[in-house]
Amino acid sequence: MRTFSRDRWLVVSNPDPELQRRGRNILLVGLILIFLVIASLPLVAIQPDPWPQVLTSVIGVLFIIGVMLLARRGWVDWSTIGMVAVLAVSFALIPFVTGQIGLTPVYATVAVVVAAVIGQERHILFAMLICIAGMIGQGFGLIGQNQVSPSPGEVVAVGVILTVVCGVIAGIGTRSVRHAIELANAAQLRAEALAKQLAQANEALEARVVERTAALQAALAESEQRQAALTAALAENERQRQEIQALSVPILAVREGMLVMPLIGALDGVRLALAQQRALQAVHDSRARWLLVDVTGVPFLDQTAADGVITLARSVRLLGARLVLIGVGPEVAQTMVGLKMELRAIDVVRDLRDALLRFSS
Repeated sequence: MRTFSRDRWLVVSNPDPELQRRGRNILLVGLILIFLVIASLPLVAIQPDPWPQVLTSVIGVLFIIGVMLLARRGWVDWSTIGMVAVLAVSFALIPFVTGQIGLTPVYATVAVVVAAVIGQERHILFAMLICIAGMIGQGFGLIGQNQVSPSPGEVVAVGVILTVVCGVIAGIGTRSVRHAIELANAAQLRAEALAKQLAQANEALEARVVERTAALQAALAESEQRQAALTAALAENERQRQEIQALSVPILAVREGMLVMPLIGALDGVRLALAQQRALQAVHDSRARWLLVDVTGVPFLDQTAADGVITLARSVRLLGARLVLIGVGPEVAQTMVGLKMELRAIDVVRDLRDALLRFSS
């Protein structure tokens, strides 16, 4: 079921917002006038000779409908002129139909007010001129006819004055309204321009944020890759260091119950600790009775190295084995004597061959 929709009936086919506003006003005024004409028909029907007024009303309604159709098609200026002309001519013809002028010229001000609602200043001026011309025509056309008080001249004079006053006031109001609408439209255009600039600025900012975010993500990924590579390199370095340390303190089994540990280079605290750890673990695991420490490749012994050798000898003794120094050179021997190194827990032989011969049993 189709329902009445105000927006559907007040559509004006024109892209200009101001003309759309005026067109909708024309449609509303036309509907009001048609309603007033229909509502006045019962009063016209009780007149002695109603048909002339009925015919005039029907013609007026048809003209109003035509004006409304023009407004809906977007011809707002022409429909404005048509609406003002229909009203002015209708009020001008009433005295000729009834034979009495009465207060009919005063009603002509309605055309001026309507022109202010639906038109611009030029339409108000047009309404004033056509209404004044109609009232003057009424005054001359009804001369000599019997009229009830007031006289036609008085009515016309009052009608002209009211029409002029209403026209001036309506023109001022229309000009103010039009100026306010122009200011509102200009403000709307500025707001739309600012909104567009703001949207463009937001888009540019979002693009920069996306670009910076992508750059940061790329830099972070590169940093993570470098960190992973560095971690892998450190792990490999540690593994190689441990292998080098293990190789720097090798422990070999020369026969059952006998191990040999050759030492090469200077003995610092780290190498001594590693040598002690590996030697004790090897003696324990193999249940060796002799640990041969070959110092042929050691250029000298300091107090730290001497103390480390003595500590190792005592630890090995606790595991049920005995430490044997082999390959002691002249410099090392002088150092051992100078440091007053305790040799009771240590056996000393010339070389590996002598050690094998001496501890073969």
